[in-house]
Amino acid sequence: MLEKLAGPSAIISVSSSSKKSGKSTVAAFLVRELDAEYALKVSKGSHSPSPIVTDPELISRAGTDTGALVSAGARKVIWVNASEGKLDVELQEAIGMFPPGGVLVVEGNSALEHLPVDFAVFVMTVPFEEFKPSAGAALEKADLVLVDRRGSLAPEPQERLNAALAGKVPGARVMFYSSEAELDEALSETALMARSRTPHT
Repeated sequence: MLEKLAGPSAIISVSSSSKKSGKSTVAAFLVRELDAEYALKVSKGSHSPSPIVTDPELISRAGTDTGALVSAGARKVIWVNASEGKLDVELQEAIGMFPPGGVLVVEGNSALEHLPVDFAVFVMTVPFEEFKPSAGAALEKADLVLVDRRGSLAPEPQERLNAALAGKVPGARVMFYSSEAELDEALSETALMARSRTPHT
């Protein structure tokens, strides 16, 4: 775990149980609602021209996760796509590229292995047995778990999911949503919680 480095004064992370979870939607929402100056997309195994991508043309490309962060209002967005074993080094370098102060929203499970964060959101869309490899560790660090019951979790009883999450991450708050309206409410509450956990911004 990297020590708190010079750079943004508050770091908020968004991780998830699986691909296509809506993680990017949550990250972009937080950038917009918190007026976050910076955003960092962290991934492993994707194709990128270099481990740290800062090219504005690539970063702002429509239809990409980084493009969504730019559109949400982040003034500086960096994409880290490091190979296994080098992520801590690349993350340290990337964090150093952000000016001091301000809020940084980080999207990606693997960032939580190395970055100290002020507030961690986890988006759950699939049963525990379908979690991608990095999801279990990310869930353990969550301050807030957003449970999407519009898809494969719809048949799961909410009480059973709540009990299982209480066992896995007892200190986290859990919010369920089954409709777009409930998602909007959950996102608004997420932003309020993020503000309360990062008062020094």
